[in-house]
Amino acid sequence: METDGIFLVKDLAGCQVFTVEGRDLGVLQDVLPTGANDVYVVGEGANEVLIPALKSVVKKIDIQNKRIEVDLPKGLPVIL
Repeated sequence: METDGIFLVKDLAGCQVFTVEGRDLGVLQDVLPTGANDVYVVGEGANEVLIPALKSVVKKIDIQNKRIEVDLPKGLPVIL
């Protein structure tokens, strides 16, 4: 459920995460509350990526289609 851009973790978990260029980063596994902003845990093991949940990074969340699009910050290490 969404309320003014606020999503429940249970709705986000399981969403497939893609870059705005279409690169598949994996499935959102968890959301870590850090105080300043949440962090999305995407993928697993050696392919795990931590993505800051900021408006400048998370461009689109489509709960109905279980899809999230992100614009990764420069320098964010992504190994796939």
